[in-house]
Amino acid sequence: MRILVISDTHGSLSHTEKALESAGSFDEIWHLGDVLYHGPRNPLPEGYSPKELSSLLKKHRVKYIRGNCDADVDIRVLEIPEMPRIGMEFLGDVKMLLVHGDQFEYGGGDPVSLAQAHGCSVVLFGHTHVPLAERCEGVLLLNPGSVSLPKSEVGPTFGIIDTDEKKYYLCSLEGDVLKEVMFVERE
Repeated sequence: MRILVISDTHGSLSHTEKALESAGSFDEIWHLGDVLYHGPRNPLPEGYSPKELSSLLKKHRVKYIRGNCDADVDIRVLEIPEMPRIGMEFLGDVKMLLVHGDQFEYGGGDPVSLAQAHGCSVVLFGHTHVPLAERCEGVLLLNPGSVSLPKSEVGPTFGIIDTDEKKYYLCSLEGDVLKEVMFVERE
């Protein structure tokens, strides 16, 4: 199974379409928050069209995590029953924590401590708009960056999880693999 991991689309239809196209085939999307609204701290992203982005996402199987720019109205527009602030997934025996990441900015701890508190070896988060794929204190930290409003020199990015290979690929908006990492460290 292939999972497209995106975050911080902030209503950009054109960049989200490009990410979906560049990702190739995938079975589902994990969206780590800030789906439709650009937020008061951000400029309008290129291709800003939240209504059309909502229509596009409804065509796919999507697991959503609520971000700091997501509101109850977004849940209604996306026609989903809920958008939790935290989620857990399993990849075989690998337990993964999914959060947006704004709680780290506002004094809610750090991703390593939160993952350890939940017995997770992987944490996927967004919010910073900066891609990340590294291990820290035995926890794999994965941030797909932002497809619409990147805050790093690599530009817009997204992630791909390949469950068969148990690998995470960090990709540019054009689909180039920037980094790949195994979910379990080889001994």
